[in-house]
Amino acid sequence: MKKSKLLSVAIILFTVALWGCSEENEMDNKEKGQLSVKITDAPSDDANVQGTFITVSDVKVDGESVENFTKQTIEISAYQQGDAKLLITEDIEAKSYNSISIVLDHESDVSGNSPGSYVLTNDGKKHRLSVESEMQSEITFQKNFGIETNGQTSLVIDFDLRKAITRDTESSTESEYKFVTSAELQNSVRIVTEDNSGEIKGDVSGWIDSDNQLYVFAYKKGEYDSASETSGQGTSNVLFASAVTSAKVQADGSYTLSFLEEGDYEVHVAAFQKSNSWVNFNTMLEATSNITGLLLNDISVSSETSVKVDINIVGLM
Repeated sequence: MKKSKLLSVAIILFTVALWGCSEENEMDNKEKGQLSVKITDAPSDDANVQGTFITVSDVKVDGESVENFTKQTIEISAYQQGDAKLLITEDIEAKSYNSISIVLDHESDVSGNSPGSYVLTNDGKKHRLSVESEMQSEITFQKNFGIETNGQTSLVIDFDLRKAITRDTESSTESEYKFVTSAELQNSVRIVTEDNSGEIKGDVSGWIDSDNQLYVFAYKKGEYDSASETSGQGTSNVLFASAVTSAKVQADGSYTLSFLEEGDYEVHVAAFQKSNSWVNFNTMLEATSNITGLLLNDISVSSETSVKVDINIVGLM
């Protein structure tokens, strides 16, 4: 009797083991492709900020965590003008997907130190960033993308710091900065398929004023409204809230608007007045294209192309 029971147990365990191996082999035998996720940044307009750090604790595809992702603390403000930080490259099942999410840890960085997401000001102080006092926040993008067998798909998350972070003048905490509201934070981050994106770049001339910093803003054609974009929108009073992306004009006059999805765009130039610790919006500038036949309100961008748009400032709006 004992031998019979032992034999029965052995058969059950053997069957379970075979089932487990079969399931594992089935997963291993599924066709896979490679997914890469990168992150980049559009510039902040705060002259008192030395760096902005975010801690990404998880990356999810269709709600499921991507295997082998390791927590990362990133100085997001270091990745501008077309530079992007690689978050993860992983083989996943080849099929169609509908969404991707990133989880931000506001409490602790990759070394376990607090805070996890923060603004570092020029005086060396860390200012904790959080969304409505939460310890973490999840940003989900409804994005249709496919993974082909043995193929490569690269997604780029564009984190617009100017839209995402605001001064905190009312809180009783020591932090002088905070993330905007959850809804506004969602609007401050976008995602594109890298192979389906291009860029607009060039030089800005005709403006000499050391007291002002110039920014170039890209909008979907027909979506720029001067009154609303320059007066601030939403709970956090976000300027240029509908801009797809923006770029600070460098000391040599160059600018780059990166990772733009295929489509038609218009660009606008704004001057921000510099002070000791802040850069405040001053005025919109009247600008024309230096390239014959190219209009600043009708720029077509195609995949994996760079459109040269040199801009001449002719006056104030």
